Amino acid sequence: MEIDRKLAAELAVSAVSVVVFVGAAYYVSSNYTTPGNATNNGSASPVLQPEGGLAMVGVIGLFVLVMAVAGLIMYRADFDEE
Repeated sequence: MEIDRKLAAELAVSAVSVVVFVGAAYYVSSNYTTPGNATNNGSASPVLQPEGGLAMVGVIGLFVLVMAVAGLIMYRADFDEE
C-alpha cells in the first residue's frame, strides 16, 4: 500500500492532535486533583476537583472542535496539485 501525501498529512494531524489532547488531559489531571482519603484501607486514588472536571470538559470539547476543523480543512485541501 502506497502512502500518498493526503494520507501522510491525515496521519500527522491525527497524531499531533492526540498527543496534544493527552498532554492537556495530563496537565488538568495533575493540577486539579486532591489526594484520596486513605483512612480506611490505605489505598485511595486521587479525586478530581470540580474546577478540574470543568477544565477536562473544556479539553474534550476543544479536542472535538480541533478535530472537526482539521477534518474540514483536510477535506477541502487539494493534494493532487504539485
